Amino acid sequence: MKNLGVCYPEELDGILDALQGTANCCKFNRWGSLVAVGSIDGRVFIYDVITKGVVKTCGNHGVPITSLSWSRNGRKLLTASTDWSVVIWDVLEGARLERFVYGNAVISAMFNPRSFFKTSQKIANNQLGDILVATFDRRGKYIVTGSSKGRIAFYDSKTVNLVTHIKQGNSFHQIKNIVLSCRHDFLITNSQDRIIRTYNMNNLLKRPPGSVVEPMQKLLDIVNRASWKTICVSNDGDYICGGSAKGHSLYIWERNSGSLIKILHGTKGEVLHDVQWHPTRPIILSVAHGIVSVWTQAHVENWSAFAPDFTELEENTKYIEKESEFDLEDEDASNAEENSVQEDDNEIINVIEMKSSNTFYCSSDEDSESSMRPNDLSSKTGPLWFIPITPESESFDENVSVNIGNFI
Repeated sequence: MKNLGVCYPEELDGILDALQGTANCCKFNRWGSLVAVGSIDGRVFIYDVITKGVVKTCGNHGVPITSLSWSRNGRKLLTASTDWSVVIWDVLEGARLERFVYGNAVISAMFNPRSFFKTSQKIANNQLGDILVATFDRRGKYIVTGSSKGRIAFYDSKTVNLVTHIKQGNSFHQIKNIVLSCRHDFLITNSQDRIIRTYNMNNLLKRPPGSVVEPMQKLLDIVNRASWKTICVSNDGDYICGGSAKGHSLYIWERNSGSLIKILHGTKGEVLHDVQWHPTRPIILSVAHGIVSVWTQAHVENWSAFAPDFTELEENTKYIEKESEFDLEDEDASNAEENSVQEDDNEIINVIEMKSSNTFYCSSDEDSESSMRPNDLSSKTGPLWFIPITPESESFDENVSVNIGNFI
């Protein structure tokens, strides 16, 4: 296969069918096995990433969804809307668990990555200007905010007390987006001056309040001077994607070198709304013109190399099998090879217990193995990787169909 070493998307792989809905935002769950898509009519569609099919439909806001957030175990979904409300849903059961109403349209809402089940209302003290964006760090210990004057502030997530704050060099432009990588604690900001800046969050926390900090890298479109609607980052922080504010174009940079390595162009005339990078794979979802586009690697078959025992045929020939090719016992085989084959045949395969693995299907690098394993779907606890569905049953009446997997 070609491009095995490439860890970023290269081409359009298709779109997600929104079932006559108009997509407005999207969000992967912690493992990237499911993705929630919010629409402008207040509904939320949950897709299976492998099949690209809708497995659940929920939501009754009635107005556009502005923000989505998954709980750590994938069993709760948080939706924010312009109807001034935030709703917590049970993903598997489809029940509305909580609803909070505020005094204005909610632009963004997010679960604490570690303590999503705790509910309290606190207002941060010593706010530095108007806060435009806010997010948790990957461990849920800090709340990171960006202000209208280009300041980055860190608050303790438990007490909401100010820990420290820094200023982005000589920039006083407002911060439009803040994202953090799932690994290695890289912090990336998108500012009004059309520059994407990268920092190491641990270094920022060590700085005294009010420090002026220069970024590790400055990323921008030198040719077109494009402004960025939103940004996202790969799970390891090696690649950064910026979505153009003027069209459906995605710019991908390598963080270490700061070089632009790929530009993905969607349909002309579309306006980009949201961009999300898969937590573990080189897949990007972009929401533009109400459509969710899937960008993946370019997999091209390359048959220029063959196994040593391959023979290239110019025409069809009759295959002549070897004398011992399909024999149950090879008389010409050595004793060592025969014993190895017998051991493989006698090995008992355990399909009940799960063996430990060093490879975790996870977005963070500090998780224990027990928290990663999927459990019985009938259980009310533990991680929910996938949602079981029942296929549509055939009915004698062509106009009637039953889909048990959806709820509204």
